[in-house]
Amino acid sequence: MVGFTMFQHIDARLQQIIRTKKPFGGISVMVLGDFNQLRPVGDKYIFQFNNSYNALVDSSLWSLFELFELTEIMRLKDDKTFAIALSNLAKGTMTAEYIHLLQSRIVSTENLETIGDAIRIFRSNAEVDAYNRIVLSKLNTEGAIANAYDYCVGDGLPSIREKVLNNVKNLKTTETYGLPLEIDLKVGAKYMMTVNIDTEDGLVNGACGKLIAIDYGKLQKTNETVPCRLWIKFNEEKTGRKARANFHNVMRNRNIDLSLTPVEPVVRQINTRSTNFKVERKQFPLVPCEAMTIYKSQGGTYEKVVVNLKKGMTRSELYVACSRATKSIGLYLNGDFVPPKPPEPKDAVAMMFKNMRSKRMLKFSLEFPEESQEERFFVMFHNVQSLNKHIFDVRSDKTFLSASMISLVETWTKHSDSLEIEGFKIIHRRDCNDIRKPFGQITYLKNDLTYENITEKYEYSGKNHIEYSSIKIDDICIISVYNSPNSSFDVLKRHINEAITISKGFYENIIVVGDFNINLKVKTNNKFIEYMKSFGFNLINKLNKSSTNAKTQIDCCFTNVKGLKSDYFESLTSFHKPIWIRKHEVLSKFHFDETEDIHTNTLQYR
Repeated sequence: MVGFTMFQHIDARLQQIIRTKKPFGGISVMVLGDFNQLRPVGDKYIFQFNNSYNALVDSSLWSLFELFELTEIMRLKDDKTFAIALSNLAKGTMTAEYIHLLQSRIVSTENLETIGDAIRIFRSNAEVDAYNRIVLSKLNTEGAIANAYDYCVGDGLPSIREKVLNNVKNLKTTETYGLPLEIDLKVGAKYMMTVNIDTEDGLVNGACGKLIAIDYGKLQKTNETVPCRLWIKFNEEKTGRKARANFHNVMRNRNIDLSLTPVEPVVRQINTRSTNFKVERKQFPLVPCEAMTIYKSQGGTYEKVVVNLKKGMTRSELYVACSRATKSIGLYLNGDFVPPKPPEPKDAVAMMFKNMRSKRMLKFSLEFPEESQEERFFVMFHNVQSLNKHIFDVRSDKTFLSASMISLVETWTKHSDSLEIEGFKIIHRRDCNDIRKPFGQITYLKNDLTYENITEKYEYSGKNHIEYSSIKIDDICIISVYNSPNSSFDVLKRHINEAITISKGFYENIIVVGDFNINLKVKTNNKFIEYMKSFGFNLINKLNKSSTNAKTQIDCCFTNVKGLKSDYFESLTSFHKPIWIRKHEVLSKFHFDETEDIHTNTLQYR
């Protein structure tokens, strides 16, 4: 959860890294979130100022963003009725049907024990702590107490050192970077990580699992036996995968279940008022989580959830708590469910949405081809930088799937790679031989379209590396080119001349699109534009518009066909941006409205 303060820190850090005073360092930022949920603890909403001084001297970063509301609910797509009920709950507009659905999930206190392995959600920390203690006390399994080890770093009087250490013992877990003074460990109980250990490995604050086994060791000074390693079965199989791999031999030798993840104590420095001493705490980064607060549950999903309903719960609290269940049959409500009222007109979130929705008449800077009418002719070109690595991304990208033809270069593929895309046929493919290199080309065409391969060629000698293919679809020849940055301009001209000459023998209308590795932002490279003009081909991408993350324009499209449109699209998989091309009635079945509004995608996402 990101609030105003964190948002400011992100902006400042990006400006520092990129060395510019532009907002967010001048890079594009996509914000995803659900404002029906609870705002960050101790901070304002991301769109609010956290004090009156900031409101006076600071321009709002939030004003730079546009709203794009997503309508398809993915997390609850298998239970749409429940999804709609939760959506209406968040808005305070529940109908009798959806009120009945949630009231049907009410369970009496006496019957809670029959539910089984469910996460309990409470409103307060006191309720959570009390419930965790009750559950742990009832477990008749192996157990231990893990005490934190605090030590001072610095020089000063021993009496001051002792006082600082005693003060730290009275701090809340939220003040000790998630490391509690002591942890009641019980095999079979649920625990949650409180510290980010390895974000890539999923060992992060909020990761939940069950304690399966405890390893013990002896303290050198006292010879006391204490827990030294915990073996956790995390709810998500991918959580701790790297940590398990690092302990693979140990687990094999000791016949430990290979699905368990080792968790060891970590050290964090705790802030104190002392200027001479710094306190470091060593402790397991875990707390019991048979129950958790609504705030702590935010972001998690569970098969079974018991929500303890209390009077005075806000609309956001009800929404967050109930939406932790993946299906309605996994939600159990303990208490009286009273549907919340809609937000007041002056509600901060409601006013923010009203203001942002009123700006939708503005034209945006980036067009999404798949948002346009279906009957279109689209060509997508992309230097994909390893198709084998990114094939899943292409298969799931609606923009690519809306295209009639997809041309990809620098595929790095081998003949054995399976590269099929549902709804498309492969009409041209060139792979690497034995070793994957920045080489290769593949062209897909929608299954219902016809084509004719005109020519293909590649040169891979010395520094020169260039390849192209020419494919005729109805009355258009599409030449797709990849030119290495090391190839000479004379070699590129020779191949372009050859490709155009051959293609003109079949039809006059031609598109030449490619990664030419000639930066059109550099004035001396205008010679390439002039060379293409000598064939009657014009650049149809806006000049000086970046096609790569390095802000260069080396991918572009030329044509001798009037009425074509082309622009760049955003990609998260490659250094290069894809190019899309469309035209009026290239095939008789394709039509579109040229006056269509242009849309962009700074996301507000649920």
